[in-house]
Amino acid sequence: MQEAPTLVAEKPTYSRGADGRTPFGVPSFQEKIVDLQQETLQRSGRQEYMTADTSFNQTGAVKVQEQSFRVATELGRQREEKANLEKAFKIEKSQLFAKWAKKIEEVEEDCRVRQAILMEKQEIARVDREKEVVEHVSKIRFKKSSTLLQLEDTEKKLAKQHDFKQATEVMSRAERQRKLEEAEYRRRIEVAQRKPLEELAARQDAEMRIFTQKCHGMRLAIQRERDAAFAVYKQKYCNLEADQSHAHAIEYTMHAEIGAVQSHKSRSTTASTFRGTLKYESLAGTKFDVSDVSTLADGPDSTPVARVNGDAY
Repeated sequence: MQEAPTLVAEKPTYSRGADGRTPFGVPSFQEKIVDLQQETLQRSGRQEYMTADTSFNQTGAVKVQEQSFRVATELGRQREEKANLEKAFKIEKSQLFAKWAKKIEEVEEDCRVRQAILMEKQEIARVDREKEVVEHVSKIRFKKSSTLLQLEDTEKKLAKQHDFKQATEVMSRAERQRKLEEAEYRRRIEVAQRKPLEELAARQDAEMRIFTQKCHGMRLAIQRERDAAFAVYKQKYCNLEADQSHAHAIEYTMHAEIGAVQSHKSRSTTASTFRGTLKYESLAGTKFDVSDVSTLADGPDSTPVARVNGDAY
């Protein structure tokens, strides 16, 4: 019957040994224990019981030292994992800040562009309306009323009849009527000039208020999205920290396994106990990562240089 394949961790980079669990340095203790056990058997076989007892006691002491070493190494590794998770938290936080700052700036830029376009359209509409007003006002002429025309006609008739006293009185009445009608004419001109521009200004102010409210809504929406993203981000790291703390709590409190320790091959890349290093390396990379070729600086120019009498051309 064929034996099942041994599952050994492929990435022993976390002070866990080749089996994904044993810290580096433990094999030296284990070798010493084996040597002492063999020495105890040999001395016992030679009936050197006192020295065998000494070797046996030394074996127990080395086992205690090994256990203390395992615990100390594990605690140190756990502190490093927590520090790596904290560094990953800060890196992703800065990335998230930069990402949302860019999105907010894009919204602000969009609002600025739209505002500039709206202001330009309003300025064009205002210039066109002013031209229309000037053209309309130029067509408004002072037109005498029938009352004024009748008074002027009566004045002329009385003057021809040499009734100058009555002509003077009618002339005064005509002058008062003319002043009233000229004032009304000026008022009509002023209204014709002012009212269209005021109506346009009111409509443009309403457009600008609506646009401002829309931009405000866009800003609030992007801020709510940012706050929601940060809430998810914080909760994610709270979950990772809780998961990591739980994994660390059971690492060195569980009883040691008997015999060779086997670890699943995915342990080093998925186990919660390595959460800090895994998360940090996913953001900052590892010492084995190579920069993307597209991000490297240009190399020296390899174009052949022709030389004539020692001078380069």
